[in-house]
Amino acid sequence: MQTPKTLNFEARFGNIAALQWGTGNTHKVLALHGWLDNAASFWHLAPLLADHDIELTAIDFPGHGHSDHRAPGHNYGFIDYVMDVQAVMDQMDQPVGMICHSMGAAIAAMYAAAYPEQVRYLVMLENLGPVPAHQPGKAAGALREALNLWRKHSLQHKRFYNNIDQAITARQEATPMPAEIIRPLVERSLCETTKGYHWRSDKRLRLRSFFRMTEEQIQEYLSATVKPTQLILAKPKTYALQYPAVKDRLTALNPRRYDELTGDHHLHMTQAKSVADAILSFIEQEVDCSHDAG
Repeated sequence: MQTPKTLNFEARFGNIAALQWGTGNTHKVLALHGWLDNAASFWHLAPLLADHDIELTAIDFPGHGHSDHRAPGHNYGFIDYVMDVQAVMDQMDQPVGMICHSMGAAIAAMYAAAYPEQVRYLVMLENLGPVPAHQPGKAAGALREALNLWRKHSLQHKRFYNNIDQAITARQEATPMPAEIIRPLVERSLCETTKGYHWRSDKRLRLRSFFRMTEEQIQEYLSATVKPTQLILAKPKTYALQYPAVKDRLTALNPRRYDELTGDHHLHMTQAKSVADAILSFIEQEVDCSHDAG
């Protein structure tokens, strides 16, 4: 297993931390993780890709992992993450491939729609856009609920763990997988204090969104994602894809390649070899060939 290089990107709010595998390899890839995960979610997948001349840079989104948190009084609006990606992309050689999981894939699809010239290809793992979408007739009630939660939120940590293994056990309750697979993700998620370990992630990440996009907006972004795209979903369908608009979103995205692989929502961790094989096949057959033809 390769030891990743640590990096930092400057953004207007602060620093965005990153891990990089295959430093100096020819093909540049930016990897984006899911909600409450961090760059180490690519710990098992990235070395397999690095063995095939890919330099994979995985960032920690703000409020996650080792990246700075938003300033007090600010929240974590979904669209703000797209601006964070812009800050990182401005510091990378373009175009780059994007390999992204869950929330990160939704953000990447929006960015690729806005800046297709900066993206060589897009691999979306376990995601077909932001969820849930705005539900007509519920805007005012949803806003009130979000504002009520915002009014009483606290950044104080109250839950501490005596050791890392205790934290791993706690995370396994939410994300069942073997301890040896989830350990890098958990270790990067923890902060050690005199009271014990607590999660580094910003507690505001668990608050409700003040605004949500309509289903029509989401599908418009997916339709505008014109770069070669691969969609990889777990089989059987996981909780992340249990909503009525999935088929319509799949039609809107119209991926060049669609893979269903046996696994769970974090299949890029638990089934890293199968996911790596599918991605490498996509890059070789669909991306490299079309790039050469162009």
